[in-house]
Amino acid sequence: MNPPVYLNSLEFTDLKTRVLAPFLPRYKVLKAMNDLPVALRGPMRDLVMTLDEKFLFLRNAKCGCTSIAQLMFYYSNEAFYPRSIHRAAKGIYLSRYHWPRIKPVLDGEKAFLFTFVREPEARAWSAFTNFFVDQKNIARHNHMPGMRALGYDESNGLSRNFDIYLDYLQACLDIDPMRTSTHFRPQVLNIAFDQLKFDFIGKLEHIEVDLPKAFEMGGKPGFPPAEVMEQRFNKSAPTRPDLTPAQRARVRQIFAADFEAFGYD
Repeated sequence: MNPPVYLNSLEFTDLKTRVLAPFLPRYKVLKAMNDLPVALRGPMRDLVMTLDEKFLFLRNAKCGCTSIAQLMFYYSNEAFYPRSIHRAAKGIYLSRYHWPRIKPVLDGEKAFLFTFVREPEARAWSAFTNFFVDQKNIARHNHMPGMRALGYDESNGLSRNFDIYLDYLQACLDIDPMRTSTHFRPQVLNIAFDQLKFDFIGKLEHIEVDLPKAFEMGGKPGFPPAEVMEQRFNKSAPTRPDLTPAQRARVRQIFAADFEAFGYD
């Protein structure tokens, strides 16, 4: 019996969206996303642009996207956003609110477009930790019925629950990879790797070097300053244990495209 997985909707044609689109930017953007190919609807809602329109960052879930988006906000405001940066309505351009402003910049290749990726084992463990160990993610409740159906229990050890998480992830991907949570699915889908022309793809493992390099390549050498770079947001608490050989093999199979595309082989 298949577990009751939770999948995101990529069809923004519901009555609420149609009614509110003329009045609220968020719903106007959702309605506009229907004009895009399905593979781009998620990634295009994850763009972050600085106020001077010189830098475009595509958020890749569980790859330092909160910290990097905060640094994008700092670039324009010389301060960090005091609440969830992913809901910032001013001080930065988020495509969830400002897609009409971002689209011509992206289409015209007028900004430096970059993103970050992460070693797949570390990323898979980070998503598992964020949702089911630290229990910090607000969408956790959507996935708990499926996890419980597969045997998830707080009394299990971390390794056993991680096996269950991989079972749940595979069940989601088997139904629809594009509708699988951006926190869980392969990174090549999150960043539309085969469809977007990036100026730079950094690696989270080398963020201390790669993020300043991105800003330097985009014409802002010296940013971010060292004391600003040291700030981190939305960190997972537990240290990742060594995965079992079977777990490592499963992660390599599930995220084979990421291993190949980003040189983690």
